[in-house]
Amino acid sequence: MPKEKRMKMNPEEPIQRHFNSAVCRPFDTPSTWYEAVYREAGNESNKVPWARQTNQPLLLPWLELRQELAAENRRTLVVGCGLGDDAETLAHRLPHVTAFDISPRAIAWCRQRFPASRVAYQVADLLDLPEDFRQAFDLVYEALTIQSLPPNLHAGAIAAIADCVAPGGILLLMCYGRDPEEPTDGPPWHLARSELDLFLQHGLQEVCFQEHMIAGVRRFLVEYRKA
Repeated sequence: MPKEKRMKMNPEEPIQRHFNSAVCRPFDTPSTWYEAVYREAGNESNKVPWARQTNQPLLLPWLELRQELAAENRRTLVVGCGLGDDAETLAHRLPHVTAFDISPRAIAWCRQRFPASRVAYQVADLLDLPEDFRQAFDLVYEALTIQSLPPNLHAGAIAAIADCVAPGGILLLMCYGRDPEEPTDGPPWHLARSELDLFLQHGLQEVCFQEHMIAGVRRFLVEYRKA
């Protein structure tokens, strides 16, 4: 499989130094690091390495196949919403969407971009979520958040995401994929399917696994359900 062309960082640019520094120091306070990225970006989204100002390419095709969700009055949670594009896409189809990010600046940016939004944007830490998130959402959407964290935080992130899914609910996950023997240098740290199997240890069942190649990037889409 072709491997993704890794981002080339220019160390002379502060925004890129912050991105690179994540692999050079303990990631004990993700909020500080992400907040610095958004602060130094100002209002220029092209300086946020993961911001594209459009929804993930696999999201709309999935929603087209799940049109029944709109009629079921479901509560939806968007993990690590960034600048809000996926959250807004979901809110156009689904009635109750909550989206969180660890960065207050990211959440403020979402509210600025979408002043009439129906999304309930809030600041929250994936590794220390509010108690009322537990088993509270019929659809949990996670795209590219786990892979933005160092591998030592992946298990905790997976457990936290799984805990948000209500009984009978759905987790829709999208990530950059790799084979188990491929190196895990990052960021982003691409995920092997074997790593995603950790979700199965938290009451979820895999319903659908898809692999796509989009613009030279290997992507996984996985749908899980909680019993």
